[in-house]
Amino acid sequence: MKIHTGTLTAAIIGLTMLTCAAASASPAIDGARDSREETAIRALLTELVSWIDAEETYRATSRPISKIKFVEAGETVTAEGQEFIVADRTRGLYDEKKATIYLARPWSVDDPFDRSVLLHELAHHLQVDARHWYCPQAMEWDAYRLQETWLVEHGIQSGFYWPAILLESSCSKRDHHPD
Repeated sequence: MKIHTGTLTAAIIGLTMLTCAAASASPAIDGARDSREETAIRALLTELVSWIDAEETYRATSRPISKIKFVEAGETVTAEGQEFIVADRTRGLYDEKKATIYLARPWSVDDPFDRSVLLHELAHHLQVDARHWYCPQAMEWDAYRLQETWLVEHGIQSGFYWPAILLESSCSKRDHHPD
């Protein structure tokens, strides 16, 4: 099959524009401590999308992130029609319908682990349009894998318990606990 150079160039430019849309869109940042933190988060979003681009194939999305919202521990967040209580274990959430990332306080743009939580939730945003997933939780394995790779590159051990992540990533509705 013959491909015209102009068509190929247009496809490459289109892919680049879609990638940039996710990174350069200016989401509302609800709960930033100050303008320095807000500016740093916007720069970090661009950096993390570029990093994910280099690692994965979650490049093509035309949907910008609409909001990054900070929530306090103990607060209840409704995402994807379910209620989640933000606690020590839940450091971030992504709501596909609202294109919103929730980050639990305390959160610091200067803390590499906190940055990795934003990367994990950003991965979910990019995963949605990247390919078919049999169930929403199937995206968790790849998001945790990306997060761990990023942490290792920054000299941090994740401490993730992979058997639990495997179960969390399963589309099976059966109970995983023995009687």
